[in-house]
Amino acid sequence: MGVVVGIYRLALAAITFLALFWAPSTGVTFDIEDYVYFTNQSNLLLAVVMLWGGLTVLARRVEPPPWLFGAVTLFILITGLVSYFILDPAPPGEEVVALGLTHDQLVHRLTPIAAFVHYLLMVPHRRLRIRNAAYWLLYPVAYCAFTTVRGVLSPGSAYPYGFIDVSELGYGGLLLNVVIYGIGFFVLGLALVGIDRLLPAQPIIGRRVPEPTPRAPLVPAE
Repeated sequence: MGVVVGIYRLALAAITFLALFWAPSTGVTFDIEDYVYFTNQSNLLLAVVMLWGGLTVLARRVEPPPWLFGAVTLFILITGLVSYFILDPAPPGEEVVALGLTHDQLVHRLTPIAAFVHYLLMVPHRRLRIRNAAYWLLYPVAYCAFTTVRGVLSPGSAYPYGFIDVSELGYGGLLLNVVIYGIGFFVLGLALVGIDRLLPAQPIIGRRVPEPTPRAPLVPAE
């Protein structure tokens, strides 16, 4: 079953890289400005981790740690949920990239669903703690700080998303949004940790991995 997991991870990495770096009309493309967007950053992180995980499982090497799979799953779920509930839909007429799907559909719909299925079925569980959800939150907060500093230092640059556009919201509005979204993302991270605690310790699909060694209880000195 490790082969199935490896192929799944490599296929997910391949389709994500394809969505990020290729279009039928232009061929291979790369623009550093595209990676100001959380969507592209989270998809790139997912692709790299899935490539790493796919190669290691096929080579029977040590796989990426469960907390890292949890992190990229959280980030890509944030991408999917924000796209679905907050952002305006993509304009019609976007060209199909692969699997009959457009770029927007691949990076906002397919990869979040595929990553969540992977997290449920192909990752060892009962390794995460509440502190992992707190650590994961550092990246979205750092992203908001990055876009704010970029906007201040480069006034002509457009903010990637309206809900972090300090030129429209002001610093008070930005801080309020950071708190609101931060709480929402933390709750989503806690949900992933909760799912981790409920699922079997060994992956449902894939090779067995060593169980974490339980900590010995502290014995007071006599």
